[in-house]
Amino acid sequence: MSDPNILYVCPECSEKLYQNKGKFTMEQLLKADMVKSAFSAGKRVEHMWVKVSEVQVENQLVKGTLDNTPTEITHLTFGEIVFVPFKDIEDIWIEGQVPKSVKQLLEIKKEELKAEEFVRSLFERVETMSARYKASDFVLKMQSRSNRKKGKRHLSNVHDISGNLAYISS
Repeated sequence: MSDPNILYVCPECSEKLYQNKGKFTMEQLLKADMVKSAFSAGKRVEHMWVKVSEVQVENQLVKGTLDNTPTEITHLTFGEIVFVPFKDIEDIWIEGQVPKSVKQLLEIKKEELKAEEFVRSLFERVETMSARYKASDFVLKMQSRSNRKKGKRHLSNVHDISGNLAYISS
């Protein structure tokens, strides 16, 4: 599950992503260079592209070769000849046009990368804050010891964990 070119989606998201499933016109299918369909084995499902070699109008099928390398479906291989019923076609790819599902997947991937970057920046901030906290805690302890030895009480300049200047009574 670590291939960055594969996006894993839940069944509900898949239904939203492929809202045109089975709704393509004959004209669209005859122009299609590739069609996308779900292939399954047990509970495993993969949505893969099929390079169209023939549209069989009378049988309501598209014949073609699998244009993806399956990762979950072990009974299929890249380049294998497959038949896809018109009703199972989730998207089409016509040369020069980016399919709707690809645009949506790119947006999802972009959002996923933004989320990863956000989480990474949070971890970096936590590490920085932790280091600052440890440093300011050390400074406070040293000032506190020094002032106790001298018997003084005064305001000390110390940076708090967010890096802001704080005045602490000692």
